[in-house]
Amino acid sequence: MLSGISKLDLKRINRMQVLRTVWEAGPISRVDLSAMLQITRASITQITNAMIAEGILVEIGEAPYQQKEQDNKLPKGRRKILLDINANYKFILGAVISEQEITVGLCTMHMEILDKLSMPCTDHTSRKEIQQFIISAAERMMSNACLKREDVLGLGVGVMPIMIGRMRVFYKDGQLDFSELTKALSVPQMPPVFCGNAVWLLSLANADLQRSGVPSTNQVYIHLGGHIHISVLRPEKNETDYLTYSYMTERCIIRPGGRQQDGYPAGSVRAQLSVQAMQARIAEVYSKERTPFLYSATDGYIEHVTLEQMYQAVSAGDSRCEAVVREIMQDWSVLLHNLVCCFQSQRVVLHHFGLSERGFSQFRSYIKEYAGDDIAERIVLSTVEDKTDFLAGCSLILMKNFYMNGGAGAPRR
Repeated sequence: MLSGISKLDLKRINRMQVLRTVWEAGPISRVDLSAMLQITRASITQITNAMIAEGILVEIGEAPYQQKEQDNKLPKGRRKILLDINANYKFILGAVISEQEITVGLCTMHMEILDKLSMPCTDHTSRKEIQQFIISAAERMMSNACLKREDVLGLGVGVMPIMIGRMRVFYKDGQLDFSELTKALSVPQMPPVFCGNAVWLLSLANADLQRSGVPSTNQVYIHLGGHIHISVLRPEKNETDYLTYSYMTERCIIRPGGRQQDGYPAGSVRAQLSVQAMQARIAEVYSKERTPFLYSATDGYIEHVTLEQMYQAVSAGDSRCEAVVREIMQDWSVLLHNLVCCFQSQRVVLHHFGLSERGFSQFRSYIKEYAGDDIAERIVLSTVEDKTDFLAGCSLILMKNFYMNGGAGAPRR
């Protein structure tokens, strides 16, 4: 026999909707919350007052008056009181495990960074060394900030796909099973631990840092490395099927009859645009005599070459680089155009492309030339880069142990 939603479940759902809306809309009044969520003002008042008493929400002052256009007069009556999430209600620990570096950090509920540590990662760094660094770094940060276990909402850990095997994360019933890693990090002195795929979490972190939560339009996130990983955030979903998109995208052909790579079609995204593929393309002209600027900038190591340095080499007069760079950017233009069309994306975020503001401007100029203004204008750089990757883990905690349970994830201080 089917049963309806219990009062407890309804309360949690309402609180979850309120918290998510406050975060996405920014400081907002009870009246506007009621209108947006179609919940009565009396219920909104009851919900928000309870969360203020718990320290989850705070009143931050009155909203400014909005003049009426028709008579240019200020409205009468009491101004709306704005609510926001209390940045210091709890604190959040995050970590990301990648093939090059382990980053760990501490932040507020508003994703404001308070502390961070990192450790280089090589092929010889063991799983236990990685786990111990995360635990010891988290303990150190809590100690430095005089925080107890109950003051911290949780520890979120994102694992890059290339590190999944090393961290003993396996598939179970078609899903990645992080239980062994979660258990290893769940020591008595640690807050609740949640683990997830770092590609997905990096896209969530970018959305959270813009205080836009789940986007109003589809957004594509591209992580550049040895593989090209694709994550898509949709307005109607809070999860992504990144594995399917990455696998399919890397096998898409963007230059028919192009370069070969074992296990991938000739001219595929992986064969043309992974970091190693782009370095292999520039290696055909790379030398002290033919590309003096690029050779000097990278100390003669082709594996140090980046997109940014390729652009600099072209500007500095390394003429042999120009044709290669243009061909690479033609391929990027084809890929970006296809992603925008396939996912109807209004925004494409570039992760770990290593581009400065000037380099990003050059990247967009090439895209504008080959794919048009419409595609170029949708491209932005990730707000989470390098030493702040751990914010991906922080986003996981906010979602799993705060928003999804109506703010009841950790005991009140």
